Amino acid sequence: MNIKKQIAPHIVETVDRLQSAGYETYIVGGAVRDSILNRIPKDYDISTSATPNQICKVFGHRDSMIVGKRFRLVHLRHGHEIIEISTFRKEPDTKGLPSGHKHGVPPENMIFRDNVFGTAEEDAWRRDFTVNALFYDPVADKILDYTGLGLDDIKNSIVRAIGDPALRFEEDPVRILRALKLVGQYGFTPDEMTSDAIRMNLTLITHASSSRLSLELEKILKNPYSDRIIKAFRDYGFLRHFLPFIDANWETEACRYAMALLTEKNRRLIEGLYRDSISLAVAALTIPFVEYELGENAPGGLWENFRGIGWEVKDIIVKVLSPRLIIKRVSASALKMLLMQPAFKEGRKIGSLFSHQSYPHGRELMIIQNETNWQIPDILQQWPEQNVRHERKKHGGDRKKHGRRDRRRDRHRNDGPVHDFIDDLTEGMDL
Repeated sequence: MNIKKQIAPHIVETVDRLQSAGYETYIVGGAVRDSILNRIPKDYDISTSATPNQICKVFGHRDSMIVGKRFRLVHLRHGHEIIEISTFRKEPDTKGLPSGHKHGVPPENMIFRDNVFGTAEEDAWRRDFTVNALFYDPVADKILDYTGLGLDDIKNSIVRAIGDPALRFEEDPVRILRALKLVGQYGFTPDEMTSDAIRMNLTLITHASSSRLSLELEKILKNPYSDRIIKAFRDYGFLRHFLPFIDANWETEACRYAMALLTEKNRRLIEGLYRDSISLAVAALTIPFVEYELGENAPGGLWENFRGIGWEVKDIIVKVLSPRLIIKRVSASALKMLLMQPAFKEGRKIGSLFSHQSYPHGRELMIIQNETNWQIPDILQQWPEQNVRHERKKHGGDRKKHGRRDRRRDRHRNDGPVHDFIDDLTEGMDL
C-alpha cells in the first residue's frame, strides 16, 4: 500500500530530519487513517523517540516551542502551519484526582498527566482506537500496525477501542466524543463492546475540562461533516451532554432548518465553493433560533432589525451553544453576518454594505439560506461577489506608490455608513 503520495512533502522532510538525527520517527493517528482512505489529511501529527528538548535542538528554538501540561509536545512552525510532534508515550504510572480538580470526584482511572515516555509500540497500545494507532514511516514507505487490527478496521469501517473500552473512556472521557466523530464523519460503526461502553459512560464527559470541549466544538464546526457528527451525537445520546439546547430542540422546525443549513454549508465547502469558517457554521446553526425568538417564527422568515438588537442576538447564540464557549472573535463575526441577512433578503442597499469586511461571510450565509429555503432567483446578481484580490492586483503599482493613502481611504470606506448600520444594531457592544 503506497500512501506516500498523499503526504505533504514538508512533512516527509520533517520526519527525515528527525530520523537523520538518530531518532525513530513516524507520522501517526488521523493523517495515516485519512491517507489510507484516500483522503488528503487536513493536518499531521508526528511521534518520535526524541524528547521535547531534543526535538527543539533538531529544529532550533526559533521554529519550535514546547507546549502543554497534561501532554507535553512540540509545536513546529512551517509557514502558517503548526506541526505537532510528540514523544512516544506509555501508560502513565499514576492516575486519579490532581490537586485543584474542578469537576467533582473524577473516575478512578482518569489520566491527568501523560508524560511518561516509552517506545513506539507502547505508544500505539496506549492510544484510543485501532484506526488511530497506525504509524507510517514516509521515508521507508512502511506502515506499522502494532495492534494487528487497525488496517482491517479501516477496511471494514469499524471503531474499536484498544483494550477495555470502558477503561479507555474513563481514562479520558473526550474519547467518547472522538469515537462518535469517527461514526459521523466516516460512517464507521463501533464494535459491540465499544458501542455498549459509549452508551454506558456518556456522563463521564462532565469530568472533561470546559476548555477542551469548547475546542472540540470549534473543530467540529470547522469540519465539513459537522452535520453528520452532530447527528451521530444525537443518535448515541451524547448530544444532550454536549449541546443540550440543540438536543432539547431536535424535533422542532427551527432545529431541522438549522441542520439543513449546516448540511448545505458543508456541501458547498466539500465542493470547494467556499472556505471553512467556524463563525459561518455558528451563524448557520443559530439563525433559525434567532428567527424563532425575534422574527416570524418560521424558517427563512428572518426578523426586523432594530437599534441594539445585537445584544439579543448574542444572547441567543450563547444559549444555543451553551455550555460550550466560543471565542469572542468568532461570535462577533457570526453576529455581524446574522444582522446583515434582512438587508440581503429584502435587497436593501444599506450604506456601503458591499465593502464591509464581513460581507463575504454574510453573502455566503445568504446563499446557503437561498439554496435551502428562500429560492430568490436573482439574488446573486443583486449581491455580487466581493473581488478584493482582483482590485488589489489591478491597482498593484498605484498601491505600492500610494499604499499609505490607500489604506487610510480603505479604513474610511469600511468605517462609513455600513459601520453606522452595524453600530446602531450593536450599540454599546465591544466588537
